[in-house]
Amino acid sequence: MVSKLSEVRDYVGKLAEVVQAKRIAVSGHRLSSLLFPLGSPSPRFEVASQANMGREDFFSMLKIVEIGISVVDLAVAETGTLVTTTWDESERLVTALPKIHVALVSRSRLVSSLREAEAYVSEVLSQSGGGVTVSLISASSRTADIGDMVILGVHGPRDLHVLLIDEELPGD
Repeated sequence: MVSKLSEVRDYVGKLAEVVQAKRIAVSGHRLSSLLFPLGSPSPRFEVASQANMGREDFFSMLKIVEIGISVVDLAVAETGTLVTTTWDESERLVTALPKIHVALVSRSRLVSSLREAEAYVSEVLSQSGGGVTVSLISASSRTADIGDMVILGVHGPRDLHVLLIDEELPGD
């Protein structure tokens, strides 16, 4: 059980070990520096974020990372849906391209219904002036189009780990 941001690094390290991940992408400069600060003991995997590489290099790296870590804006209890808002496509792709997505949610950002989430999304869209992407993540994608066999993670991560954190999380 993870309840503090300081415990996320250990959780991700154990997850990376289990799935033999060599590369992890972290969405957001502040989150990256909190989870994997400069000068901290080096993890057994490469950590990519826009904080330590250019936007194009980060985008290229997203195509090969095994785990993506992001902070989500809201979690909807009614449906298990995660709501994210991003202004940079490469930051959004941290939630979509890796095989595993680790979503961090502050307990204060847990809402009971989609109606509550709708109010938040409407406010973000009205204040953004355009250029914002709102994503609703409800589960790993699945299809049975090919030979009636269910395949997970066709469009997005195969696995989703949602960690509820007791403290406020950084936004970028």
